[in-house]
Amino acid sequence: MKQLILTLFIITLISCGNEEDYIQNVYVNFEIDLSLAEYSELTPLGNSVVVDGGNKGIIIYHYSNFDYRIYDRNCSYEPSLECSFVDSINSSIAFCNCCTSAFLLDQDGVAANSPAILPLKQYNYALDNNVLHVFN
Repeated sequence: MKQLILTLFIITLISCGNEEDYIQNVYVNFEIDLSLAEYSELTPLGNSVVVDGGNKGIIIYHYSNFDYRIYDRNCSYEPSLECSFVDSINSSIAFCNCCTSAFLLDQDGVAANSPAILPLKQYNYALDNNVLHVFN
């Protein structure tokens, strides 16, 4: 009986998750000039823009005076799905229409509702005058 329970436990443990269903690590290293017109939406605090890069795009959120939050658009819930990315942003809340998860951009990208429980993947940045260098 113990062997049967142990076998069922191991089968359940193995089948519970897909080990490959995580946000991939990709090389990110680029600069943007915040003084260019295409990034003028980032001037006011609390605004964001989406740029190419990362897994499914990158969100740059202007958090405070000289502080930005940089996130991968790849949703943390079942990130391997083709539709699993943030496709709309309303103020400081980012939404994935694939799974209906919401993420708080002003709070380190934490998941605000289920099914996602993990935050959005963040990238590092350095600000030199008006040049924002994004990297990992």
